Amino acid sequence: MSGDCDVAGPVRPERADLVRSVLRRHAKGVAVVTVGGERPVGFCVTSLVSLSLDPPLMSFTVGLRSASWTAVRDATWVMVQLLAEGQEEVARIFGGPGGARFGPRTSWYRDPLGLPALDGVLARLVLTPVSWRPVGDHALVIGLVVRAGRVSDAGPLVHHDGGFVALPAPVDAAR
Repeated sequence: MSGDCDVAGPVRPERADLVRSVLRRHAKGVAVVTVGGERPVGFCVTSLVSLSLDPPLMSFTVGLRSASWTAVRDATWVMVQLLAEGQEEVARIFGGPGGARFGPRTSWYRDPLGLPALDGVLARLVLTPVSWRPVGDHALVIGLVVRAGRVSDAGPLVHHDGGFVALPAPVDAAR
């Protein structure tokens, strides 16, 4: 199967359903972003990107119409948690609409900054948001990494073609 990316004629946006079907073919790591507060907030992202190592900057997007957006916009700190193989249910809980994300089906605790930390993840990064801008129906958030740590040597959870795929842990997990 081949595709053509040539642009001819007037430039106009592609249909959202076609873009969605094309991007389903792109495998993406799965992460959960959490924000502290009296009522913790969390949501699933596959848009996590490392932007720079010096200084260490990362980005992710959050829907402007989501309840999570105002919590992220006003946060001093956010925690990004990379999900591990076997955490499909966690991804579904935090990726679905509304509902009790920090309920009995979720194992978590508050870290010293008061951020919700999920159990069993691959790694955690604490970011302080330094910039955000509306981009379409989402906000692109850029954060400075102020803390990072590995938690598990398991394989990562990956989203591909509308489902979750587990990759095996690296043979040399100490890399």
